[in-house]
Amino acid sequence: MTLPIAKKTIFDKMGNKQTEIADQILGEDKKEIQRLMKLFISRRDARGAWQIPRKEGNELFVYFQKYVDPKATPNIFGCGGCAKKMVDFMFSIYRIWQNQTK
Repeated sequence: MTLPIAKKTIFDKMGNKQTEIADQILGEDKKEIQRLMKLFISRRDARGAWQIPRKEGNELFVYFQKYVDPKATPNIFGCGGCAKKMVDFMFSIYRIWQNQTK
């Protein structure tokens, strides 16, 4: 009997580095990411899952690739699960910006 071994993804390796990444993002890029995240917030289905259109997903992927994982390939939209994880990660960064007490 063999046991399946799950492959570690970039999301598993990052842990809780959202605050570090959120602090590194420049002002112009921050505004654009916030604009894109507001588009995603309005696009959820009845179960609360993200509806990720390819156009907006590719625009957000540019910033994900720039700040989070430069080795990420655009085939992240192949199955939908990786795209959901990318949007969830970027949304956690967006929430950090929303909850700042400065």
